[in-house]
Amino acid sequence: MKKNYGFLDDDEKLNENSESIRYREYKKNIRNIQINFEQILSEFKESLNYYENNSPKQKDHYIHEFLLNNKKKIEELENLHKNGIQNLDIMKNYFSHNSTYAIEIARYLSIFDKFKIQLQNVKNTYDKICLHNSNSNKNSNNNIYKKKEFSSRFTNNNDIDQVFKERYALEYSISELGNIISVGQETNVKLKVQNYNVMHQLKKINFINNYLPQIQRILKNIKNYNMKKTIILSVIIALCIFVFFMIR
Repeated sequence: MKKNYGFLDDDEKLNENSESIRYREYKKNIRNIQINFEQILSEFKESLNYYENNSPKQKDHYIHEFLLNNKKKIEELENLHKNGIQNLDIMKNYFSHNSTYAIEIARYLSIFDKFKIQLQNVKNTYDKICLHNSNSNKNSNNNIYKKKEFSSRFTNNNDIDQVFKERYALEYSISELGNIISVGQETNVKLKVQNYNVMHQLKKINFINNYLPQIQRILKNIKNYNMKKTIILSVIIALCIFVFFMIR
């Protein structure tokens, strides 16, 4: 049965709609994971700022609550990042043939690459605070004189403040690097899509070139056929005129 390639049949439309629905569901899930990750990360940073701005005495009182709450936050961030990457891998495997979907998936992958860097920074900061707290407790138990204890804490607090400053500088540098990587990944995907379109057009041109001699041969035959018809018609008309005048 002859098929009209200018229109999609019902089955093709159904498959296209089904794919669009499935993609929107995955995208909605990824978007929710992104929102939850950013919210928990923001809560961790607020908690960290509150800890940094407290006095040494308040820090000692607040440290146990800080460590317990933020350990749970880090675990939540790890699970969210893991789920997001798994979903994006599925999306990449099933929807990358669509150029629009491929660009969007690449953008989300770059976002979760940044999340991975931010998560590692959070874990490093948490580990440093745990180490600092452990050292402070040891010093507290081993020191007898209050003056020496105060001096040790003051030095440790200066050290941790310096660590925080270095962390902020590192986070800024990593963020800038993440932006550059994101732009590079999006450019790479766009170039792949353009390359696919160029190859598709080249295939069409090659297809036409392969059949061009046959088309030219058909046109030549049509031209010869029309010329023969014209000659025959001219001869018939000439004979008719000749017979007409002979009869008169």
